[in-house]
Amino acid sequence: MDSLIVMLMMIMLTTSPSLPIPASSAFLEKVTPIGHSIITNNSKANNLTAANTLNPLTVNALDNQGNNLSSHGRFDLAITFYDKALTLDPSNLKVLIHKADSLSKLNRYEDAVNTYNKALAIQPTNLTILFSKADILPYLGRYDDAISIYDNILTMNPHSYNAMGRKGLVLFDIGRLEEAISYFDKVLYKDSNNTLALYYKAIALEELGRYDDAIDARKKILAIDPNDSDMLFFTGYDLTHLGQYEQALTFYDKVLAIDSYRYNALINKGLTLSNLSRYNESLAYYDKVLTIDPGNEMALDGKGEALVKLGKYDQAIPYFDRILAMNSSDSSLLVDASRNKQLAIEALKNTVNQLSDQVN
Repeated sequence: MDSLIVMLMMIMLTTSPSLPIPASSAFLEKVTPIGHSIITNNSKANNLTAANTLNPLTVNALDNQGNNLSSHGRFDLAITFYDKALTLDPSNLKVLIHKADSLSKLNRYEDAVNTYNKALAIQPTNLTILFSKADILPYLGRYDDAISIYDNILTMNPHSYNAMGRKGLVLFDIGRLEEAISYFDKVLYKDSNNTLALYYKAIALEELGRYDDAIDARKKILAIDPNDSDMLFFTGYDLTHLGQYEQALTFYDKVLAIDSYRYNALINKGLTLSNLSRYNESLAYYDKVLTIDPGNEMALDGKGEALVKLGKYDQAIPYFDRILAMNSSDSSLLVDASRNKQLAIEALKNTVNQLSDQVN
């Protein structure tokens, strides 16, 4: 199989996490939880049972009923209680924050931002509110606004690796990879074992074609958790890009020892074996995928090409036909299958002609 095509196919099998990641816990520093620094009422008011003993129309009671509903995932209903509380006290900071949080959980990001803005009008430097607002702005495509808030936080607290890491994630998401890496490095300077920073740094390095550096970052994660199957897989993937096929196989084997039916590891191992001209061995891995998922295009294509390499042209053609019949959305795969089918047909004709000449 053409090595470039193999690489392109492998890329299709990898999945970079979708950003942004709101409130990523791996970057969280010890920020005071929402409400602790701004709630001045007796702590019993944070307990629904205690709240029920109060006047049910008081702001605290309504807020706590909303919180209880929110904790059970009933965000729509929770908002109705927050709205009742805000009718009584429109400037109540904790209720505004709780309402905004529930709106965010419902993916009502515009409404959530507007509510956070009301809270920030009361307390402009509240880090919890600033982080919460910045975390959802990328969902609205407002990446620059999110970055601006993280910059403001870093002006207030230059050592906030929480803000550094989150800014790095936004920069990553908009393709400013070198800048993103610089912020992940700042996080790692303070916390060398921050796995999220290492994870995204590795992906950024990989997308920049710096596979050796990506492998180094992933090996640091594996030193923390040797059984991280994603890191094992991606390390194998990077080694394949570097042409270090034998080493790549060891990492795919480790992945399959953890999950013997992981599709991308099975297929990538098959592709890597093909790159080593070990075509008979590769067939077993494509077959395992096809046993579970008979329509897996990658396995069909890989098996078809391996059969061509083994000179089994008549057996290969049906696999390319199956891909073409699927009308795949992947145009490059269709072109590849069509070309390989034609090559197999021509090779089969040549074989028949040669046999005919020998008989004659």
